[in-house]
Amino acid sequence: MSALQHVRPLSFLEKYYTTRHFLGMDACVVTSARYTTPEKTTLTKELLFPVLRILIETHAALGVRLEGKEDTPHLAFVRLPAVDLSRVVVFSGKGDLQAALEWHLSHGFENTQGNLPLWRLEVLADNTVILGAHHSILDGLSHTSFHNALLQALQATSPSTTYSSSVVVPDQCLQPPLEMVTDVRPTVFNILGAFYELLAPKSWQNSHSAWTGRPVPTTIVLHTHVRLLSFEKSVAARFAATCRKHNATVTSTLYALAVSTIARLVANEPDAEQYKTVSVLVPLSQRPVVGVTADVFGNYISSYHTFPALDPVFSWTTASRFAADLQAQKYTSQTALGVLRMAEKQYARIFKGTLGKKRRFGLALSNLGRFQTPSVEGGWSIEEVFFSPCDTLTGAALGISVVGDPAGMLDICFKWGAESLDTTFVEAFIESYKDSVHGLAS
Repeated sequence: MSALQHVRPLSFLEKYYTTRHFLGMDACVVTSARYTTPEKTTLTKELLFPVLRILIETHAALGVRLEGKEDTPHLAFVRLPAVDLSRVVVFSGKGDLQAALEWHLSHGFENTQGNLPLWRLEVLADNTVILGAHHSILDGLSHTSFHNALLQALQATSPSTTYSSSVVVPDQCLQPPLEMVTDVRPTVFNILGAFYELLAPKSWQNSHSAWTGRPVPTTIVLHTHVRLLSFEKSVAARFAATCRKHNATVTSTLYALAVSTIARLVANEPDAEQYKTVSVLVPLSQRPVVGVTADVFGNYISSYHTFPALDPVFSWTTASRFAADLQAQKYTSQTALGVLRMAEKQYARIFKGTLGKKRRFGLALSNLGRFQTPSVEGGWSIEEVFFSPCDTLTGAALGISVVGDPAGMLDICFKWGAESLDTTFVEAFIESYKDSVHGLAS
């Protein structure tokens, strides 16, 4: 044990993410945002380091590391004495955002118990700032919160020629985990469902005839592919308005479009007849339900698992019904997390047991919603925001991560593992998906 100050034990959900990372099956959650001013000011150490000091002194999650055996329940966050920004922030000067995101989503943190925090920044040539963070400290909305706080600090701070790269970490508490702010005890239905999935013959289960892409590889090699797609403000606005007109949401409509697009592509596969549904995971933010505000750093998410039929025809009825389902699931889905807590001592065995087996999910769809930032006339602003978790090795074959950026555009990051899908399949999916969104927005 080190002499560093113990902050708190990890929650069962934080341990889940930590075990996956420790086994080499996960890298980080990433967000990117391009920072700009009317004068085209370049982000430098003189600008960035003083504002990062403000964030570190405000948010305890940015000043901790792990301590303990990471594939067991015996694990805690400990406070670093200081954060050396010269080792956390890289001004790479690169110009290819897609390639940079692929790198971050393929590389975890080499030493989570050393003298570095559980996050990193890369600044590209066009002032795009990429935040990569260990999933145990930040969920997706924590990432946009980070960029929002960084923007506000830039708007309020002048460049400093006397900056220091070393930031002393103050003595402050981490935010409480999800199970401390809401009841995550599983229902009888949750428990029976878990036992059914464990014990029932595979041919009886929904997953048997569900499309989930290629099986999980037998060896642990993290290689993530990324494609980026943005819809202009006018297209995004018309698309959202059309969704509302049909009693659907952007999320539910993108879900229905994704299912119908996959159905059309799978129909051309040689083994198409064995698939009747697609297994879909939709993460849900618990923040509005449990009263955790958007500026809090932590993990406050649950998820909803569905098996929609592989229908190649998009339906507004499907989109509308799924919108209602998601609304209801916000208030009940957290109980399913309790099943995860029951398996807390078995995380490593469970993850290793997926190697070489059928994937659990074919598609994962995450929508962070509209990212709204304060505007200062003539000051810093943010545009082109992309977000994605990793989990490409054992997770969904295809991940779709959506953000409505401050400029009004709809930004989507598609990610998949090198072993989960053919690139030609994904590129055909993206092209058809793009055409479908434009069609609904016309």
